[in-house]
Amino acid sequence: MTKLKFVKTYKEVDNIQTFVFETGGLSWAPGQFQQYDFADQSGEEHDWRHFFTIASAPSENEIHITTRLTGSDYKNKLDSLKAGDEIEAHDIEGDFTWDDDAGVVLVAGGIGVTPYRSILLERTSQGKSLNAHLLYFGRDENFAFRDEFNELLASHPELKIDYIVGEAVSAETILSHAPESREKTVYLSGPEGMVDAVGEQLTQADIDLKQDWFPGYTEEDY
Repeated sequence: MTKLKFVKTYKEVDNIQTFVFETGGLSWAPGQFQQYDFADQSGEEHDWRHFFTIASAPSENEIHITTRLTGSDYKNKLDSLKAGDEIEAHDIEGDFTWDDDAGVVLVAGGIGVTPYRSILLERTSQGKSLNAHLLYFGRDENFAFRDEFNELLASHPELKIDYIVGEAVSAETILSHAPESREKTVYLSGPEGMVDAVGEQLTQADIDLKQDWFPGYTEEDY
């Protein structure tokens, strides 16, 4: 267990907020996740413990938690942190990483976009290709990180991003927007139920797949 010191917070868009912590000496690969606990372990477990995929690139030397503020006890505790407050962090886990230069398709359901910010910014810092097609599905036009992603588009002609409003995430819509998915690895990130259901569809279609599940979200509040 490592204690991480809170630095600051800022609004991304709509009710999506980024919380910035010191690294506490931790290192991670872009796309990995971590469990964070509040020391005051009162109430139900979900009131004081939560998993988040780290939204920051390792080269930023900060840990970013980017999440929707839903009014839950945990999110309210997160939003009440003051500079210098601490949160307890468990071991970093996960293999939702892009480790080579083969082209990929990245599918995000709403807040499931956080690992892609880490992945794309870290590859940029290392001078690697961004040979990726990002399908970013949202309920409305409030896309987190849009300005940062558009800056990447301006300097990386190999990168393609589709901002998709109001369409359900499914194997059909993924293949419609990115037919190259049949020949590439597809990364799928978003609400747990959606990732399970769409992942099964893609597996049945014989698509090479990597998945990142976001617990606590549904297709109505991602």
